[in-house]
Amino acid sequence: MSKLTLRAAAVLVALATSGASLLVSTPTASAATTVEAAAAAFKLESYSVVANLPGSGDITSALKRAVSVPGTSHQANVVHLTGSVSVASIIHPANNVYIVAEPGTKVTWRGSDGYLLRFSNVTGGVYGGTWYGAGRSTTSLIGMSAATVQLTGLEVSNAGKYGIVAYESSWLTLNNVVTKSNKVDGVHLEGSMLTASGLRATDNRRNGVQLSSGSDGRITNSVLDSNGQGVSGSTDHKTGHGLGVASATAFVSGTTMSRNKVCGASLTGSANVEIRGNSHLDNNGRHGLGTDDGVTATVADSSLNHNGYNGALASGKGTTVVLQHVTIDWAKKMAVSVPSDGTARITDSIIKRGQKYDVSVSARGNLFLLGGNTISASRSHGITVSGKGSITISGANNLVTGSRRDGLRITGSGSTGRIESPASFVSNHDSGVVVVSKAKLWMVPTCYFSGNHKTVEKRSGGKMYTIA
Repeated sequence: MSKLTLRAAAVLVALATSGASLLVSTPTASAATTVEAAAAAFKLESYSVVANLPGSGDITSALKRAVSVPGTSHQANVVHLTGSVSVASIIHPANNVYIVAEPGTKVTWRGSDGYLLRFSNVTGGVYGGTWYGAGRSTTSLIGMSAATVQLTGLEVSNAGKYGIVAYESSWLTLNNVVTKSNKVDGVHLEGSMLTASGLRATDNRRNGVQLSSGSDGRITNSVLDSNGQGVSGSTDHKTGHGLGVASATAFVSGTTMSRNKVCGASLTGSANVEIRGNSHLDNNGRHGLGTDDGVTATVADSSLNHNGYNGALASGKGTTVVLQHVTIDWAKKMAVSVPSDGTARITDSIIKRGQKYDVSVSARGNLFLLGGNTISASRSHGITVSGKGSITISGANNLVTGSRRDGLRITGSGSTGRIESPASFVSNHDSGVVVVSKAKLWMVPTCYFSGNHKTVEKRSGGKMYTIA
């Protein structure tokens, strides 16, 4: 017999060490199957089922007693739930205690405490069930402090505050968890670690996932969509994001952050984030990617399409946004905006149909086109540089085409450009390149121009120099 089934075959139905009276029942075959699946998910080598709680009514007292006896790292204690039950005050699982709910089980919160489940300085977990907050007060349904907790195959919804929250160097693992319709964030971490796979954090009134205060998150194959339900009117300076990262780090892969009220991903306070692997930051109310001062972000092999302001914003002193092999198709304003001393580096990307500009560099922003980029079909200029901003075009196969006005426009004293490798400017409605109002451009003589109304133009004191 395997280690996983050895203890399940000899189920314990009483709390051997507490002497407490507990209403329990012998588990059915299906219950044993669910417990075995949970044990496999938690990687429990050995365990005892210490309670099978009744399938209806208020189980507060029985659940408190059931979870109060600690297991060990070699012999975990499992509490089994089934049916439709309610809990009226906070539950504190002891160390190495795991709660396992049958499919279809619903636990409804009826209390006024800060949490339904609170893991403190313990290792434990929850498997299965729907944990329903009924929108009560400011309760967070599942919380942890200095704990190591795994949540698998469950749904958390309608919390009065956070669906799931971790503090004080907790280690939180989420596998195939749904957290939705919570009044603040679906998942909220401060100074803690998150590993999430198959997470669905949707329709929360603030953010799907918020990582703050030195937290570190790894999120794969997840859905962080349609959050920010509480945002109305202008989205400027408001939250309502798929992913919020504040003074924290994150790696995200294969994840959608779309249809959020404000940003797909919002990065603040020296955040450091990498988004890869066919992720999508599409159809958000403001930016696909939003930033402020001191942020470092890489978005690769992903899309930032159809956003309500900018596709990608690289804003703020010390901010660097790297875009590699991304598609940005249609933005209400700019597909890429680089203002306020920000920096953007773009490689092998398709940027098109900006409804104001495809790319805007302003207020001392810095843009580097590093090769293989196609910038097309802007409703105005393909690329505009102003306000002492700068652009450097290097690497091969950069193309600016189909703009309704200029392909590249550099304007204003202190605004500069360097085209260090041959670039192509094709079929732009006005000039391929124009330098205006004391701006300066250095350009290799081997750029390619075709189908523009004018090839290269300078006026109002604009200066152009040849790079030998």
